Amino acid sequence: MRNRKTAVYMILLCLSILFAGGQKSEVFAAEDKEETKQFTGSVEMLKKDNKNYVMQVTAENAGEDFTGTVQVIFTGSGFDNCAYNTELTLPAEGKKQFTITVPERAADTVRGICELNFLNEKGKMMQSISLKNVFGNSITGIPVGILSDHYTDLGFMDAGGENFYIKNNMEYPLKLIELNKDNLQEYLDGLYFLVIDRFNVSALGEENIQAVQKWVEDGGWLLIGTGAYADQTLSGFDEDFLGIEVLDISEPGEENEISSNNSGYGYYYDYKEAGIDFSQMEVAKLDYGRSHFYESAEQPAVCGAVGDGAASVFYFSFGEKELQKLETYMVSNLYSETMYRSNSYSHYGGFSNMDYTGQRLLSYIDSSNTSVDFTWLEALIGVYVVLVGPVMYLILRKCKKSEWYWIGVPALGLIFIAGVFFFGQGSKVNETKVYSVTAKRADSNQEDTYFLAYHSGIKEWRVSLNDKYEIAGPGFNGSGYYGVSTTGAGEYRCIVSNDSEGMSIGLKPKENFENGYFYASGRSETSGAITGSNISGIELNGDPQGTITNGTDYDMAYMAVWSDSYILVYSDVKAGETVDLQQADNKCVYKDEVKYYDTMVYDLANIYGYRTNDVYERDDMSALVLGLGIAEETKPSNRPCVIIAGLVKDYEKAATGRCSEISYGCLYSYAETEER
Repeated sequence: MRNRKTAVYMILLCLSILFAGGQKSEVFAAEDKEETKQFTGSVEMLKKDNKNYVMQVTAENAGEDFTGTVQVIFTGSGFDNCAYNTELTLPAEGKKQFTITVPERAADTVRGICELNFLNEKGKMMQSISLKNVFGNSITGIPVGILSDHYTDLGFMDAGGENFYIKNNMEYPLKLIELNKDNLQEYLDGLYFLVIDRFNVSALGEENIQAVQKWVEDGGWLLIGTGAYADQTLSGFDEDFLGIEVLDISEPGEENEISSNNSGYGYYYDYKEAGIDFSQMEVAKLDYGRSHFYESAEQPAVCGAVGDGAASVFYFSFGEKELQKLETYMVSNLYSETMYRSNSYSHYGGFSNMDYTGQRLLSYIDSSNTSVDFTWLEALIGVYVVLVGPVMYLILRKCKKSEWYWIGVPALGLIFIAGVFFFGQGSKVNETKVYSVTAKRADSNQEDTYFLAYHSGIKEWRVSLNDKYEIAGPGFNGSGYYGVSTTGAGEYRCIVSNDSEGMSIGLKPKENFENGYFYASGRSETSGAITGSNISGIELNGDPQGTITNGTDYDMAYMAVWSDSYILVYSDVKAGETVDLQQADNKCVYKDEVKYYDTMVYDLANIYGYRTNDVYERDDMSALVLGLGIAEETKPSNRPCVIIAGLVKDYEKAATGRCSEISYGCLYSYAETEER
């Protein structure tokens, strides 16, 4: 017996040693695993493009083949953190780079904190890498591409190394990059400015020319020198890109378009003070009458917006020896002039009208009730009081158990209430709801969409976006009052995914009824034109005159004409219809003084939206005001004009898949005003 006990003890001892050894080996394995990092990576900003950050993500795999999701989480103070998910297959010892485009609303430019995560196919975290200051350390200069056969003559175009200021804390020296047809597209996406001077544009080839034109239309800033090389630099572009022709070129020593102008203000004064003699230069005479360009008062050039970007065509070549006399601030002004004329420039810096009011306006539109449906409870209580209670009393009385009534009735009532509450939870809106307002300039293909979405559950959900959308992110939530603000880099609420099903947005909600305010941008076909003619008198106590024409294929529920200080709103303007402002009192449903956008939000969307006589619809007015705000952001600053905006009900949907959407479109344009 003793031997048996000894054997048992020995067996138990061996097992315990093996078990302890196994535990120890597991611990060592865990430690080894902890020390082995399979992935490395980085996130860097390539450039600020319009109102977006173009971020380059680098992922390297030192282990086995990986298929899963690379996730970049941006942390913002007062923002809802956003996770950008990208499906990726990364072979062993492999390295891949890709870009993500992030709206400025989704990232904090001051802290610049983000986290790079690697998730397997089941969504389980494999590794996380914390990154600091991803915005501040990636830019050493503002890249300026130079296309010129005389690159060395343009060294002064760096403004002597002085800092050049672009809003949003972007202040760096100009960094010149010599380009040619072979490396152009390699650098193009990272440029802020492109300078073409003494260069045959046709030699670039059709693919490169189209790339440059698209780059400008997407927000790039183009400077073109002409002079004796005017035909070479201009003729290579498509006719409808700039629409500028060369009429003549002066010879040195003769009067020309600039030297004959004796104006004592603007750039003439600065250039004269610098000792620059335009009569000693070869100067081009340009015909820009068929284009939307205009002669600048700041520089000897014609300039204008081109899509979301801008271009300036100077009368001379930047290689002229006289220009070596330019002061550094004057060189900076060459760039500033172009930048200021861009429609995209208003997005650089600060927060726009829409950042502060978009969610407020969309909350007006979101008039549906997503709370628990207690209608059943009210109905069943009525049935219980009228029917169940008396019937139960009669049954108990017949059974001579009437004393049970005061016990059974409340108990059954509680069961009813619990049942209705349980089923009421299931009767909430169980699909994703989307309320969207899409604003676009009628003759443009660029769209900005703001939308509010909500879901009734607590599980993570998402909405697939239409194929036209290229950029998405969370909307600005002010001081964090709306929604849930997070501070940890590993936490996120908003999700933007780019996978085999396309782009989607979603939420990782923390409680029931949590909604999301999102922004997306994309491209679609142009919608026609909205025009105004001979407009005047859009002012307090004025006599409105002129016409507005809805040249789109859409019927407008409302069309607004907004000057700097006054707004008129007309109802029911059909596709192709022209409205005479002087004779359309029967169509004018609203007119008032509006000096500030916030006033319009409060008066037009909030107060008058509650009217019950069907003249105003609160949802409609809110959508119109949101579109007017986007139009006001990009309003040309170089000439007096009014905004004309039309509201389209049941516009093209922003979301696809299993969701219901109420969508509005706001198409806008600008018209010059006549002096009276």
